[in-house]
Formats: sequence, C-alpha cells, structure tokens
Amino acid sequence: MKMLQVYRSEPNDDVKTLVDILNRDREADEFKLYGENPNYDELVSKIFAADKTVCWW
Repeated sequence: MKMLQVYRSEPNDDVKTLVDILNRDREADEFKLYGENPNYDELVSKIFAADKTVCWW
C-alpha cells in the first residue's frame, strides 16, 4: 500500500512520530504545501498514485 502524507505546515515532533507509525511497512511519499510555490499538478498526480492520503495541518 502506498501512503501519501501532505503537510500544510512544517510538522512538529508529534506529527513526525505519527507519520512514522502510519508509514511503517508501507511505501511512503510526502508533499509540502508550506514551501514556496507548491506544484499542485504534482500533488494531484501523487494523490491519484497513492492508495491513501493523509493531510496534516
């Protein structure tokens, strides 16, 4: 199963711990919305390529 983690802001230590748990034994990818000029076309492609997507605020 492929997981995609989408971050709206920089993750804190608690979020990082939870992401590690969710990604365990899975293929994982991430997308950072908090960077300059995020590529939304890339985000859409990653969402469709993933089996599950988790968004973190």
